[in-house]
Formats: sequence, structure tokens, C-alpha cells
Amino acid sequence: MKKALLTLFIIVASLAARAYDYPYLVFQTTDGTVHAMAVESLTIDVSGSNLVATNSEGSQTFALAELSKMFFSESVTGVEEMFSPDGGEVDVFAVTGAHLGKFAKAQEATTHLKTGIYLLKSKSATIKIVVR
Repeated sequence: MKKALLTLFIIVASLAARAYDYPYLVFQTTDGTVHAMAVESLTIDVSGSNLVATNSEGSQTFALAELSKMFFSESVTGVEEMFSPDGGEVDVFAVTGAHLGKFAKAQEATTHLKTGIYLLKSKSATIKIVVR
């Protein structure tokens, strides 16, 4: 038990040390929605089945079951561009590499896809999405 707690403490400490390099912590939900919060004065609490992130700008609550990713970022605009590639046409691929079609926008593609994991490729970016 002590080893597990010590390991967890070391991981949290190393993440905290790296957080100073990035001004934003980004939360991505399983539906692809992205929320960025300033790291300055940020606190994160787990309450029941929810994660509550609070800073000087306000508070965001996320259901743990719907939270797919958290990561640090240098800019909010870079994150938005990464998760909604240039607003232009996107090619959709299955994880097996099969081309499933071309859509006018990334949002249009996600509404037509069945449950699963897909790759969306635009002129400027390639992203992995999960459709539930």
C-alpha cells in the first residue's frame, strides 16, 4: 500500500512540476467536446462520480465516465484547431485503415458514424475520435 501511495505521489508531483510550463489544462469528453481552463489557481476535486475543476474564472464539472482525456496546452486556439481541423473537408478512416468516406466538416462526420474509434484527416491535422 505504501508503495502505491508513494508512486501516486511521485506521479502527481511530476505532473504538477510540468504544469508550470503550460498555461492551460484541457479536458476532452468522450463526445469530443473540449474545455480548456487556465492552470493558475486551478484546483481539481473528485466528488462521487464527478471531477470538479475550479479556478479564478469559474468552475467546470465533468462526469468521470464521460471524461476521455486531460492534457496541458500552451494555447487554447491550438487545442480548438486540433480538435476541429480547419473547418474544411475531412476523410474518415476506421482504425483498420479502411477509408469510410469524405465529409464537408468534422462535425458532420461524427453525426453519421456508428459507435467506435475513427481517424479524421484534414489538410492540416489528423485526429482520433471516439463515437459512443
